[in-house]
Amino acid sequence: MSTRPPRTTSPSPGTPTPLALVRATEDVLPLLDAVTLAPYERDRAARLPAGERRADYLAAHVLVRLCAARLLDVDPAALVLGQRCAECGGEDHGRPFLRDRPDVGVSLSHARGAVAGAAGMGPVGVDVEDAADAVFSPRVAARALAPAELAAVHADPDPARSFLRLWVRKEALVKVGVTTLGELRGTDLAASGAPAGRRSADGRHADRLLADWRFADWSSPDGRLIAAAVAHTTPALDGGSDLDAARFAHSFAYSGEQHA
Repeated sequence: MSTRPPRTTSPSPGTPTPLALVRATEDVLPLLDAVTLAPYERDRAARLPAGERRADYLAAHVLVRLCAARLLDVDPAALVLGQRCAECGGEDHGRPFLRDRPDVGVSLSHARGAVAGAAGMGPVGVDVEDAADAVFSPRVAARALAPAELAAVHADPDPARSFLRLWVRKEALVKVGVTTLGELRGTDLAASGAPAGRRSADGRHADRLLADWRFADWSSPDGRLIAAAVAHTTPALDGGSDLDAARFAHSFAYSGEQHA
């Protein structure tokens, strides 16, 4: 069976709204037994240092399955996740996908002590970043932001957070294949807080590349976390007001019922 990530297309009218979730790592890990990790995931986790990095990795891989399970109303243990790196062809990292469900797009992200997952009937991307100790770097900003974005960030009283709000959106776009890390400066999101178009190699705006994408933004009440999700339909991005593990698990209890 091919391990190449399937090409997901735009959803048809009436399809479920894309779902993105952000949760604390410690609240997701108790649900580890609810999913079936692939051998590559177990191996990758085992190679990571025991502690925070391994916990974040595992929690992200659990949460993305829970997102897809809620979207599809299926048992999360039945969902098999794969990954493939477009650069090196590696199959233990890179863009995630669900085996045997080419119609479903999935995405995952993790920051220190927090994870994000997303699923939709079509391409979807999500990113979460820890803003607690963020320090603004003019050099990094100049490489990642379009001129109008850079000017807005410099004018903001808190440039570090202003930068991260744009960064998570651009990372989400990378995950759906709209842009790359090397093209971030040419992806301008400054116009009215929405995609304004990507400048092509010959200098012309390629607005059509971004016109059909919709963002959802989120930040934690304490301001520590910033996240964004993107899909062709505005995602439902839920950061959760109650991160109690027992109630979180109950909200994902598989009903076994199929809905029309």
